[in-house]
Amino acid sequence: MCRAVPFVLALVVGFVAVAPAPRAQDSLQIIAVVNDDAISKIDLLVRIQLVIHSTGLKDTPEARARLAPQVLRALIDERLKRDEAQRQSIKASRAVLERTLARLAQQNGMTIEQFNQVIREDTLVTQAFSDEATVASASDKLVAAKLGPQVNVTQQDVDEELKRVTESLGKPEYEVGEIFVAVDQPEQDAAARQSTERLMDQLRQGADFQRLAVQFSQSRSAARGGLVGWVRPDQLDEEIAAAVTALQPGQFNGPIRSTGGYYIVQLRRTRPIGKSDPDDTVVSLKQIFVPAAATLPKARIDAAMAKVQTLRARAQDCDTMDKVASEVMPPNSVDLGKATIVDLPDELKDIGRSLPVGQISAPIQVDTGIGIFMVCSRQAPADTVPSREVVNRTLLAARLDALARGYLRDLRRAAVVDIRNAAL
Repeated sequence: MCRAVPFVLALVVGFVAVAPAPRAQDSLQIIAVVNDDAISKIDLLVRIQLVIHSTGLKDTPEARARLAPQVLRALIDERLKRDEAQRQSIKASRAVLERTLARLAQQNGMTIEQFNQVIREDTLVTQAFSDEATVASASDKLVAAKLGPQVNVTQQDVDEELKRVTESLGKPEYEVGEIFVAVDQPEQDAAARQSTERLMDQLRQGADFQRLAVQFSQSRSAARGGLVGWVRPDQLDEEIAAAVTALQPGQFNGPIRSTGGYYIVQLRRTRPIGKSDPDDTVVSLKQIFVPAAATLPKARIDAAMAKVQTLRARAQDCDTMDKVASEVMPPNSVDLGKATIVDLPDELKDIGRSLPVGQISAPIQVDTGIGIFMVCSRQAPADTVPSREVVNRTLLAARLDALARGYLRDLRRAAVVDIRNAAL
């Protein structure tokens, strides 16, 4: 997947300042204790602001109050995962941590360079992102080490799944996203439903589904923005299958009570089984980007546009893109790498689909500047049934996800959690 291009979203610089500054005594107030590990009010406030800016919600006192219980629940889960990783002597390697930070940057609409710039500008932000990345990395490693050996997929399992795929050729399959809110005990059902309904309200107000899934879904798919992947209706619980098949691409539905808790599902795409989707075409892209905030005086924006047009006239092919872009950009920001069209930002999808290879795009102006782009290669997907290796990986991942969900449920049940005050 390519790195998120710099102009897609404005930087989250100074976002903590937009929240009401709490008094020092209030900031240190303990709002919850998880197995003797305290969560302070400032922990909650910082994470709420991260969520607001990453999901696109409007920052209001009402929005912060609605988010507080969900964010607190996410922080509690984070503490449980961290404590369990420490108990099992699991530590994430630097390489894994860097990959996780890159994933968090992408999920927050930033390149890794932008992400590093943002988190350096506020120590609270730095700590919040670092905590999230460290826990996510260690938790993934813990699941792989402790639960991975328990997962087994036999050749017969693969044969049976391939038979089901073959028998379903031409029938529709669905690319599905999910947000999952667990119900660990019967008495938690009403609270979990209420949490899921609040998430539905936020989606209706324009929150980004994938980023909301990252922050609040209690499934391992959260790390993928809630992406479950391509599924047939027979692979889903009956009530979820009924909801998914009634949706149009881009729509979502919930709360849906099913195995383990409440779900919100989103239909991303559909296709006939065995047929490729044109948006699975893989393209490699290069960019030249000139910063020019939309709030600048018109004369400065016009000057930036003139500069882009001059650079555009000199960029004859992908090789010269590097040379020309080096005058205005760091070298590692020019090549956006390879990505499927579906994974590109919306602003670049049409370029990925139709811009001829080796031809420079027209300038694209957004809130943070002006960019021009070039497609350096394009590889269309082939129509095919999945290989045995792909089926094996898919079955392994599904079974590991189910075990991980049960593992976290057991951690919650065994934990001593004292919620003292989540009010803002």
